[in-house]
Amino acid sequence: MSHSSGTPIANAEPSADRAHPQEGTLAIRIEGLCRGFGSGANRLEVLKAVHFEARFGDITMLIGPSGCGKTTLLSIIAGTLSPDAGEGRLEVLGQNLRAMSQGALTAMRAKQIGFIFQSFHLIHTLSCAENVAIPLLIQGVGHGRAIRQARDILDRVGLAEKSFQRPTLLSGGQQQRVAIARALVHEPKLILCDEPTAALDARNGALIMELFGGIVREPDRSLIIVTHDNRIFGHADRIASMDDGRIVELHDMDEQHPLPEHLRHGFHQ
Repeated sequence: MSHSSGTPIANAEPSADRAHPQEGTLAIRIEGLCRGFGSGANRLEVLKAVHFEARFGDITMLIGPSGCGKTTLLSIIAGTLSPDAGEGRLEVLGQNLRAMSQGALTAMRAKQIGFIFQSFHLIHTLSCAENVAIPLLIQGVGHGRAIRQARDILDRVGLAEKSFQRPTLLSGGQQQRVAIARALVHEPKLILCDEPTAALDARNGALIMELFGGIVREPDRSLIIVTHDNRIFGHADRIASMDDGRIVELHDMDEQHPLPEHLRHGFHQ
């Protein structure tokens, strides 16, 4: 996989001097995407003709100051929020999301996308294993098999002994790991994370990033992380820096191109 050093660019449009990935390697391709809220004098433009790509086999991190549009972009990639009408390109896992019905989007999310939210969205009347099994049960996997798979993934995030406890008995960091296990249990092709390590200490954050790294190295998987946590930047293959509704810099990470000093605090300056 080729890597290039980071360069500030006007809204990160592809240029002739940057290697453009082959079509088949892209999990996400976005071109000229806009999203605003409100109308008239009260309208707020949150995404401004955004260009963004994420490759299969990569961990891509979206960083930037609060309010710059990171979570809005993640929601559009997930198909839970629609972009503004227009000509902008929105392709996820080879599908044109603009052309898909709501039912098709829902089916795609259930089967091919895993979500990790800032708030855990766990069901407190269910055990941890039952929470983790939900994506499998939605797909029609039998209850016994779903619970076994859930326990296996809980073991991988260090919570095997908590499988049959309720989430309310767990610490915030442990609940986050349950949420991460739920996102991974059905082996999705695309994993979308909003601050997945924010509630974790350094040790557990490193554990989760190692788990992510092992999972995403499959050639048909991609991981997108919105984060302010500069402790995990070193796990990225690509960092996209956002500011004021645009991606203003892309940086491909390798030994020859470590993270630039001006990105170490989590935002473009």
